[in-house]
Amino acid sequence: MYRVLTVIATTSMLFVGALALADNSRSHATSKRAQIADCMTKRMSANKAESYNEAAKRCKDQMKRPNDQLALSTPKKETGISP
Repeated sequence: MYRVLTVIATTSMLFVGALALADNSRSHATSKRAQIADCMTKRMSANKAESYNEAAKRCKDQMKRPNDQLALSTPKKETGISP
């Protein structure tokens, strides 16, 4: 009787462990709001002169563009050297 209970308990623990691992492996899509916030953070840290509203507007425009245009609109980090 104890052997049957041990086998049932062990089997159920294996299934629970497998489900827990399977749940962690799912990737969740990043929300549009989080993408815009990330874009704004990158823009504002790359260009200290850009305001919050300008960064928000440009990031929203960037989200509307097709994916092939996104690489062209990424701001370059300033070196701090003026011409």
